[in-house]
Amino acid sequence: MLATVVHLAWPHIELDAVTVTLLVIGAIPWLGGIFDSISLPGGASVQFRQLSARVEEAEATAARLERAVEGAADTSQVALTAAQEHTSGELRTDPGEAVERLAAHYLNLRQSLPAGSERTHLMQQVFNQLVRETTRISDPPLTSWLESDNGGLRLAAYTRLFLDPDPRYLDALLDAVLKDDFAFNVSRGIRSLENIVGVIGPEQIPVGTVHRLRTYLSELPEGNRKKHLRRLLDRFPAQA
Repeated sequence: MLATVVHLAWPHIELDAVTVTLLVIGAIPWLGGIFDSISLPGGASVQFRQLSARVEEAEATAARLERAVEGAADTSQVALTAAQEHTSGELRTDPGEAVERLAAHYLNLRQSLPAGSERTHLMQQVFNQLVRETTRISDPPLTSWLESDNGGLRLAAYTRLFLDPDPRYLDALLDAVLKDDFAFNVSRGIRSLENIVGVIGPEQIPVGTVHRLRTYLSELPEGNRKKHLRRLLDRFPAQA
C-alpha cells in the first residue's frame, strides 16, 4: 500500500527493496498507531509499538540527562560567584542594606523595562550580587523575606536558600514559589527547592509536597520555570 502511494505521487522513483525498507522505517512513527508489526523485505520485521516505546524512553532519558547537566552548570556558576572576593569598599557596606538596595533595584528593572533578554540579563546581574551579599548575613530573616510582598526580598530568600539549603524552610519556600507571580523568581525558587530536596533526600519528601509540585507543573507554560521544575521532579519516583 505504501509503495503504491509513493509510486502514484512520484512515478519516477524506482521502488527496489532498499527503497521500500527506508520508506517503511521513515513511516514507523505514523504506522505505529495502526499496526503492531510489519514484515520487511528479507524476512525482517518491525514491532512498532515496542520500537516506539523504546524511542520514547530514550528521549526521556536524554531529556533528564540534559536537565541534570544544566543543573550542575547552574550550581557551579553560582558557587563561583559566591567564592569571588569582595573589594574593600564592598566589605564596608552593610549586607542587610545592600540586600534592600538590590531588592529595590530589581523591582525598578521589572517596572521600567519590557520583558525580554535585556531585562533578564540585568536581573541575573542582581541575582549574582545577591549571591555575594546574602552570604555575608549570618542569620538572614528568611521567613520575613519569603512572606514579603517585595519580590526583590523573595528573590533574596531564594538566593540564600539556594546557597545554604535549610530543610526547615521547605514548606515556606514551596508556599512562596507557588504564589510568586514573577517568572524570574519562580525559576530561582525552584532551583532552591531542588537543593533542599537534595539535602533531605527525595524519599523523605511528603507525598503531598510532590503532588503540589506536579499540579503546579501542569499549570506552567513551556519555558525555564517548567524546565527547572521537571528537573526537580526527575528526582522523585513516578508513583510519588
